[in-house]
Amino acid sequence: MHKEIELISIGTELLSGRTLNSHAQTLGAALTKIGLRLSRDTTIPDGIETIQSAVREAFTRTDIVVVSGGLGPTVDDITRDALAGLFDCGIVTSSAALEALHCKCTERGRRVTSAAERQALIFEGAATLLNSVGAAPGQRMELPSGKVLFIVPGPPKEFAAILDDHIVPWLSDKFPEARPLEVRVLTTQGIGESDIVTRLEKENFQCPGLSVGFYPGVGKVEIRLTAPETETAALDAAENTLRELLHDHLSE
Repeated sequence: MHKEIELISIGTELLSGRTLNSHAQTLGAALTKIGLRLSRDTTIPDGIETIQSAVREAFTRTDIVVVSGGLGPTVDDITRDALAGLFDCGIVTSSAALEALHCKCTERGRRVTSAAERQALIFEGAATLLNSVGAAPGQRMELPSGKVLFIVPGPPKEFAAILDDHIVPWLSDKFPEARPLEVRVLTTQGIGESDIVTRLEKENFQCPGLSVGFYPGVGKVEIRLTAPETETAALDAAENTLRELLHDHLSE
């Protein structure tokens, strides 16, 4: 199974500018910590065919897809219907999610409506991923092909909670051999990104097997070196070379 994971965020509000979509940042950071990688982030509007097409295409590239959004109680929450149609599976009520929903509502003095109970619906055969901060659970659907689909609520706190409580532990167990990349960060001041690159090219700076990223900010440029833990020696050498070449502009 591939160690690269794709994210599909569903919601017209994410594309209209009304809602900030932070899911890629949250998921990417969590995956990096356990040695996995977010390979693609796709944001799409609500729409049955659009959702089906995006998920279908994602599974041609990777074995694990995370879908977020569209699991609420309103008529525009159509993610379940779209994916049930795509994978030809039934939709059932999760007794665990329904019980959790009733408990939350009782604690808050609210009445559970039939619309609210819709949030406890999951795909037949899917694993319920209980939501510690919201109503709708996440789901883990293991497909006959061996590929895996995670469906997660869209609100950022709920997305993060299910990621931390369920998805990351499952991935850690699935990929016990995965290791986080080593990262070295150097920050420069008083020199622009293009001038840094020019200086490095002049000195023929190369670092095969490593990844080098430049992240300019106000009055500074951050240089990030990343590599597998097996390349520690090469990472040390690259960092030392950069420090020598940029010593007059490094910010400690």
